[in-house]
Amino acid sequence: MCGLLYKDFAAIKGKRLVLILTIATVLFILLRMLFPGTEINPVFMATGENGEPVNMVDIFFCFGEVGILLFGICQINSFGSRILEFDDKNRIRGYLSALPVCKKTYVASKYIFLGICTYVVFSLYMMWHVVSIAFMQVGQIFTVSSLISELSGAFLCLILIIEAVELPMLLLMGKEKAMIVRISFWMLLAMIVIGFLLFGNLTPLGNWGIEIWTAWRMKHVFELFLLNMLSPLIALGIYSLSYCLSVRLYERKEENDE
Repeated sequence: MCGLLYKDFAAIKGKRLVLILTIATVLFILLRMLFPGTEINPVFMATGENGEPVNMVDIFFCFGEVGILLFGICQINSFGSRILEFDDKNRIRGYLSALPVCKKTYVASKYIFLGICTYVVFSLYMMWHVVSIAFMQVGQIFTVSSLISELSGAFLCLILIIEAVELPMLLLMGKEKAMIVRISFWMLLAMIVIGFLLFGNLTPLGNWGIEIWTAWRMKHVFELFLLNMLSPLIALGIYSLSYCLSVRLYERKEENDE
């Protein structure tokens, strides 16, 4: 199992990713300490929607922590196809089928690897978030940053659910057919969004702002707490069901190929 996990780590060029993220984290922490938002600097000050002074440095670092979250989500979404493409390109699947390696172990390594990646991205984002708000001025940006952090766990659980849907297709149909299904899904989603923008009621979006975000957050504290508690359980349940289904179908596929 450890060998399979390391192979997947090499397939995504993990050493380079770790080096880049380590350097970025060190720079983020140093810059946050050198430019704390708690210090009032007229050069970096602006006025918010309600006339409240806003430190532009806080906005910069808020975008920085959101950037690492989006970067991690995009990377995780691509890891499944990359590690299986690496196996097919190097004929590793055929080689492993000739060894006394259980097919269940091979499939499990893919699910475990993506689960570890999701945990690492979430942990790294939370580290950036804690450092950022530790030096952030209490106000509008602090509220927005806190709201994003409260929703970050649910976002990553959603990505894990998407991987639970895509992994069986990648294992059974291959990258090309799975990519067709993925592109079709995102095109359908894009058409729904475009249809809403063209024919939907956009009035509520026009009135959206930081103050409304704050009021919405205070009104739905219990719902946010429930979302953070239930989303990992739901994602874990769907992920486990996907693994069981993948093992059964993959073993049957290999038997038919033989």
